[in-house]
Amino acid sequence: MPFLETQRLYLRLFGESDAHDLFRIESNPEVMAFIRKPVTELSQSLGRIRQEAIYAAANEGLGLFACFEKATDTYIGLVKIKHIEDTDDIEAGYAFLPEAWGKGYATEITKKVIDYLQQNFKGRKIVAFVQDENTSSKHVLEKVGMKKVDAGYEGRADAVVFELG
Repeated sequence: MPFLETQRLYLRLFGESDAHDLFRIESNPEVMAFIRKPVTELSQSLGRIRQEAIYAAANEGLGLFACFEKATDTYIGLVKIKHIEDTDDIEAGYAFLPEAWGKGYATEITKKVIDYLQQNFKGRKIVAFVQDENTSSKHVLEKVGMKKVDAGYEGRADAVVFELG
């Protein structure tokens, strides 16, 4: 059952049967270039799904979501909507397979996530992290109304912080 939908996309929480799809994202050096070191074992993605299921069960409406094209029911990426550790702020993040790049999907789903958070988590700061070299993601965040801010979060000293303006 979809969690959020746009005209072209839908999100649903990852399940254990989605481990291979998550692994396609997490093991791809091109996708992970601005995120973190790629994983090397399918078991790492399965372990993350299990951890994320515990988080989602304890935090209704938040979690790690698989993203699909509606028209083809094809997996294209992930969307993260989670608390930033030790804060009340909520991070909105995404990663897509290269074949989904350049189609406006990141902008489309990020707008939907922002709308969802504004309706359901009123008063919470909506934040995104991006590496300075990742000009494509910085452009997406600016298009959805987020602005670069001079703020820091523990463990994210190397990231540029964007907040909803």
